[in-house]
Amino acid sequence: MSRARRPLALGVLSALSGVALLAVSGWLIVRAAERPPVLALLTAIVVVRALGLVRALARYGERLTGHDLALRELARERVAWYRRLARRIGAAGVPGAADLLTRFTSDVDALQDRVLRVRLPLGVAAIAAPATALAAALLLPSAGVAMALGLALAGVGAPAAVHALARRAVADQAPARASLAARLHEALELGPELALRGAGTAHARELRRAAARLDGGERRIARAAAIGQALATGAAGGTLLAVLALGTAATARGELAPVALGALVLLAVGAFEVVRPLPEAALRRVAVERAVHRLSRVVDGPPLLADAATDADAARPATRSLPAGPAALSARGIVHRPGGPGTPVVLDGIDLDVMPGERIALIGPSGGGKSTLASILARLADPDAGEVRLGGVPLRDAAVADVRSRIRLAGQDAHLLAGTLAANLRIGAPDADEPAMAAALRSVGLGTWLDALPAGLGTLVGEDGVAVSGGQRQRIGVARALLSPAPLLILDEPTAMLDAATADALLDDVLAATEGRTLVVVTHDNDRLAPFERVLALRDGRLRSAAGGRDAGSGPQPPSRPARGAGRRVAPLSRTR
Repeated sequence: MSRARRPLALGVLSALSGVALLAVSGWLIVRAAERPPVLALLTAIVVVRALGLVRALARYGERLTGHDLALRELARERVAWYRRLARRIGAAGVPGAADLLTRFTSDVDALQDRVLRVRLPLGVAAIAAPATALAAALLLPSAGVAMALGLALAGVGAPAAVHALARRAVADQAPARASLAARLHEALELGPELALRGAGTAHARELRRAAARLDGGERRIARAAAIGQALATGAAGGTLLAVLALGTAATARGELAPVALGALVLLAVGAFEVVRPLPEAALRRVAVERAVHRLSRVVDGPPLLADAATDADAARPATRSLPAGPAALSARGIVHRPGGPGTPVVLDGIDLDVMPGERIALIGPSGGGKSTLASILARLADPDAGEVRLGGVPLRDAAVADVRSRIRLAGQDAHLLAGTLAANLRIGAPDADEPAMAAALRSVGLGTWLDALPAGLGTLVGEDGVAVSGGQRQRIGVARALLSPAPLLILDEPTAMLDAATADALLDDVLAATEGRTLVVVTHDNDRLAPFERVLALRDGRLRSAAGGRDAGSGPQPPSRPARGAGRRVAPLSRTR
């Protein structure tokens, strides 16, 4: 039997055993009241005990296999939804951090109810309820009809009422929870600033209103669940009275034995245990439907970066392979508005050529678009107009994973995962061994720090790197890029948050560690440009050579390769600070 069917089979066995246990117990109670010989009750006693054991074991097996199946499916769901989300981060329509976090915690977790509290109760009731009504009909046809009608009201009518009442409340609940999460996020992140501006009281008032809206939705959901349970309980009580009346009349006419009446009445009691979870299942179904809808609104739609083979434009060529070794990177006519249509142009007609093995510094005023250009060169974003090529192959026509293996960007804000130092470094090279990771850390001046760590590469860095300093976080991000085998590295402000001496040492070590690789360094520090073969300045959306004032778009600049580190000493790879 497959893993998916095992919980259903055990659930049906548990439900039918419970119903049969009550029916046989009813027969046994009435028969014992007649004071027969003890041996006449022996078979019924054994059956009752056996059914009790079967019911308990089947219920345990159902819970065990059901939770195992639900957790396995939830794990697959999480991975599938996160993979779909990764294609859309930064694209239009993706909500803010607070709402996104709510959707990918509460909404994804709600999907586990699809197996345990929706499909499994429905499947058990669909099999066990008709079987119970059929058993009642075999004892007394009229009672079987009454039981079938009562089960239909409790198992179909009550859940339908819950579904109709809860749809609007559940639909309003998710936005209310997202609004509350956003307000809480603002209060936690911007609390001191709000207090200084005197806006703390107003923000607290908005927070209370958001909490009240969420509470109101919870009350409407609870009201719908209560109505469903009331309908199911009323149907169960009414059916029991009808079966008792029909059975008593049939017994008085001699059509039904008294012991059979006892079995029939308790059979009616046990039958509604089968459909009791269905109103709750209807409520959970609404929650699952809304969760899938909210998640789909985030992940459906065009990805931020589409592989050529999956692009919706049929006129685009099939995916092309990028050169395996060092290759020239060229950009032509790059125009980009990071804020979308209608926002200011940050890059306006950028032309750039980077030759294999060349070392280039990109300077310019803060906010001038240096980081935006770096992201486009690494294809973390596509320009609004223009094209970037590597070895003559447009990056748009290559698979995103292929671009990542050739071009690696270390951003100025190095994000660290709440794991070990080794796990964070392996983001750059999943197969890297410990000596390689240690060498990468030493190449960015963290050798002494690494040697002093009791756990070494197994040291936990905390959530978002809270256990390391800002400068260490920045250098870990650079080490992660250096560990990558990509032949072209783009480092965005690698010396940010470092003092002058440490910045000099880090730049020396990075240049030594990247010997033979193409390097583009984005920096705002005009005092550390001597080691670079070419310096380009980005101002007013245009890129120009900072030496000689030549336009960077005038074509490839032949690397002159001056003596590296003129006026400076280049540190060896093994040097640590």
